[in-house]
Parts: sequence; structure tokens; C-alpha cells
Amino acid sequence: MRVKMPYRIVELVVAASVVVISVASLFVAVHQSVVMERTLAASVWPVMEFQHGNYDTTRDMRSLIFEFTNSGLGPAQVRYMRLINEGEAVQSPLHYFAECCAPASLTSEERNAHVERLFMDGSLFLVTEVIGGRVFAPQQTVVFARLDYPENPEARAVWEALNTARRTLEIELCYCSVFDDCWLANFPQQTREPIDQCRIED
Repeated sequence: MRVKMPYRIVELVVAASVVVISVASLFVAVHQSVVMERTLAASVWPVMEFQHGNYDTTRDMRSLIFEFTNSGLGPAQVRYMRLINEGEAVQSPLHYFAECCAPASLTSEERNAHVERLFMDGSLFLVTEVIGGRVFAPQQTVVFARLDYPENPEARAVWEALNTARRTLEIELCYCSVFDDCWLANFPQQTREPIDQCRIED
């Protein structure tokens, strides 16, 4: 003898099945959306790197070169860059040279004047590029600063001191992707920390 299932029970089973399938479909759609979003973000992920050296192979001469490269897959929007010396932000490359590389026997004022004089009379010649506010294409390299080996003995002393100091030069760089995902990078530590947005205190 067959027992017929009431139509209401059949309807409830069908309805429950539809709800389960709908929830499962929604979960799959949300998961796929998250995966696609992460994949898209990874496809334009910028990675800024900082390098330096003391020889220009292109021109076959001694030269201190400081450069940035975007080795990532997408453009990097550099919001700001700053030099740090002994925990304090440096106002300009010239001030950094005075602090790190002028003769230690001079006072602070004399060190600034000494380095400024060497630049003013052409004994030291520095070529710089603006980094903050620049957009780096993938695999693009920009020379931030270049200082050729000078002939003047006083200038050479500054150059040699900088050649030693460059290994401990600290740089803070904040940059973002085209999706406004941002990172705070520190060199020479080679750390890159994700942050909400780039901020620089006065």
C-alpha cells in the first residue's frame, strides 16, 4: 500500500531546496567576486625599490647614483618621499650632505657653508629628479640623484664620505596603486607596510 506525501510537504521540500540553492549560488558569487577583486588588485600591484651605487657603467666613470624602480606589475603613484638622517627628516639633499659628509671639525653652520660653497663654485655637481608626485610605470627606473666624482680635493672628501654614508641612508616612501591601495616603504630596511592612505606630518 503506497502512502502519498501531502502536496504541502512536497511544496515545502521544493521551497527549501530552492532557498538552499539560492544561498549556495549567492555564496559562490560573493566568493568569485572576492577572488576576482584580489586577482585584479594583484595584476596592478606596484613594488617600489631603492638602489644606489658608486659607478656609472653607461658613462664608464665613478659617480654616486641613487635611483628608484617600480618592479611591480602596475603603475605606482608616489605620494611623497623623504630623506631621514638619525631619525630626523632632512630638508634637502644639500642639508644631508652637510650633516653626513662635511668635515667633522666644522660647526653646523660651517658645514652648511662648506658644502654650499663647493656646489656654488662647481666643485660638486648634483643632478636630482623629483620623486614625490611622480607616477612610475611598471619596470620604470628614475635616477633620484647623481653626484659625479670631483677633481677638487675638498669636494672629493665630501664625495668619499657620502660613498660611505649612502649605505645607511634612510628613505621613507609612500605610494599607491591605481585602485588607491597604498604602502609605506622604508629603506634600507626594505619593508613595505599596507596603509589606508599616505599622510606626512608637518
